[in-house]
Amino acid sequence: MIWLGFVVLAFATLGFLLWPLLRGQRQAADRKAHDVTVYRAQLAEIDEELARGSLTEAEAGAAKLEIQRRLLRADAAAEGKATMASRRSVIAGSIAVLLLVPVLGGGIYLSIGRPEATQADRAAMQQRAAQEAQIRAETERMITQLRERLATDPNRADGWLLLGRSLLATDRAAEAVPALDRVIALQPDEIDAYALRAEAQTLAADGSVTAAAQRDFRAVLERDPQHPGARYYLGLARLQEGDTRGAYDDWYGLAADSPADAPWLDVVQARLRELAPRLGIALAQAVPEPKPALQAAPGPSREQMDAAQQMSAEDRNAMVRGMVDRLAERLQENPNDADGWLRLARAREVLGEAEAARDALRRAVAAAPQRVDARLALAFNLAGATVTSRDPLPAEAAAEFGKVLEQAPDHPQALWFVGRSAFESGENAAAAAAWTRLLAQLPPESAEAKELAQRLAGLPR
Repeated sequence: MIWLGFVVLAFATLGFLLWPLLRGQRQAADRKAHDVTVYRAQLAEIDEELARGSLTEAEAGAAKLEIQRRLLRADAAAEGKATMASRRSVIAGSIAVLLLVPVLGGGIYLSIGRPEATQADRAAMQQRAAQEAQIRAETERMITQLRERLATDPNRADGWLLLGRSLLATDRAAEAVPALDRVIALQPDEIDAYALRAEAQTLAADGSVTAAAQRDFRAVLERDPQHPGARYYLGLARLQEGDTRGAYDDWYGLAADSPADAPWLDVVQARLRELAPRLGIALAQAVPEPKPALQAAPGPSREQMDAAQQMSAEDRNAMVRGMVDRLAERLQENPNDADGWLRLARAREVLGEAEAARDALRRAVAAAPQRVDARLALAFNLAGATVTSRDPLPAEAAAEFGKVLEQAPDHPQALWFVGRSAFESGENAAAAAAWTRLLAQLPPESAEAKELAQRLAGLPR
């Protein structure tokens, strides 16, 4: 189909270019033929006048000479042939160029281009559209089923929370607000409901952080002073009210408190750079240094690795144990080194010493109770093989996952295992609450989201 378009365009261009030339040639030829005929008729009339005696020989000769000059100029046989040849050359050259351009262009496109791209892109677009339509249909079906369930059991706070999240995810913010109202009415301390309702109110107002949304965001900060979403939107509210300096200060504090790998950091830093010129702040000082991202503990040096490759297995194990023992001795002298205890725990696990690793993790948690990574590592160590088996989670592991969730309310792994532990204990409402919060974080089309949605739908009521 695309080649037919190329051909049509080429011939259309050829016609537009050649039409004036051909039309001019035809008009010029017609004009010369007319002039030659007239002049020859005038010569014949002079001969007749001379024969009748109306003109003398001198007069007839002078008149003929003038008409012959005009006839020669009009006929211009030699010049006409040259002009015709030139025009033929122009026409032939134009046709050749206009035919060669699409042919050469098409050849180059075939050699270095992607002729199949149009069909491939169209197929990919159709596939994506079909997938999106399927996701929308599944989401709508889930929303319909959820509404029906809540009509018969209107006191399920987790169900209203899931409905609010689903409506918000499908760009129906105004519809999400009443559902989240029900959650807060049933569970006034549900922080996620306040944050979601405030976001829904903001989106429903075309991005304007309304007074009601600000009240909800402040309620979130009362329960979690570091909540990034609430801090960002309250800064936006200040900007919308004309308090540029207040917005900048709020966002500067948020950027300074955020780790370098925080997903919202780029947005906050961009807003800071946007506001800095208005406040006379140099761009070099507009953005604070974020907190360092959590990095994996350093491993052995290159020299140590090269040396280990030359050792026997027994010597290598002895070297590793020697390094681990020396690390343990140093930690006895500096027991508040949480990173050191975490490195020791990993080394113990590599050596197959699960109990010793657990002791090191407990020391890491004691040294830095606020470290989510340390507590999470302890929870996984306590869970052991039950993480991947159908056996119930040990109570101590479940408790540690719960403590992780207290420090990081949206931590996905903690939400999963807290929900799983509640389900194994028969606490279906608690399981639904944790899994509903987790579901909101997963891409709707992912296999994990579909599996989790099925688990939620299958929970006993």
